[in-house]
Amino acid sequence: MSKSPKNKQRLHVFAAYRGRGKQNNDLYLVYSVKTNRDWILPSGRQFVHWLNFLELNRSVRSFDLAPELRISFDDKEYRGTEFDAEVEYVDGHQEFHEVKSDSTKLHEARGQLLAQASEAQREGIKYRLFTDDDLIPHVKTSIRWLKPLGFAAALRDQDHAVLQGRLLIVLKARTQGTLDQILQDFFGHDIPTVIGLFIRCAIQGVIAIDLSHRSFNYETQWKWLEEF
Repeated sequence: MSKSPKNKQRLHVFAAYRGRGKQNNDLYLVYSVKTNRDWILPSGRQFVHWLNFLELNRSVRSFDLAPELRISFDDKEYRGTEFDAEVEYVDGHQEFHEVKSDSTKLHEARGQLLAQASEAQREGIKYRLFTDDDLIPHVKTSIRWLKPLGFAAALRDQDHAVLQGRLLIVLKARTQGTLDQILQDFFGHDIPTVIGLFIRCAIQGVIAIDLSHRSFNYETQWKWLEEF
């Protein structure tokens, strides 16, 4: 009997907990606007990678953070391996992503990384390895994104097509400004809904919002992005 999506998600949750072992890793349950589903991320590094290189990357069309196990060959034997992410870009090309912390972990995972590189080469797909050098510069900004992500998650499975259409018209006309200015334009509407749609636009790559120096608030700066 095939597993329902909810049952599969429960299994991913259990696997994430078991995978933590005795490590003091955080466990993140996140909602992705881009894939319209929840994901379990077993560490802070995985969260930073997901947010900055997948969810907020306007070049990425979709991704899978729970890919199927593959059988591949390292330099000694066949072994099962799975990537941290399988990524599809808007231009059609694909990538396999793996997240590791530092040189020590890279050495310990040598067999796994060799097997993954071999599988990527066999499938003709680019293989990318992310370490702390890639992730640390994004940590502070990622923490500031937790609040706005909550507004977007609150609108899951809600369309609001008419309101979002109006919001897009206003954003394109203004080209840049603050969140407060947008809320003034939508006086009388439900504020959390407008903010959620505003964040949805940012995740979809319609606008860019600046959280590089301060937390998300009414004075958060945004700007309209040109289409690809």
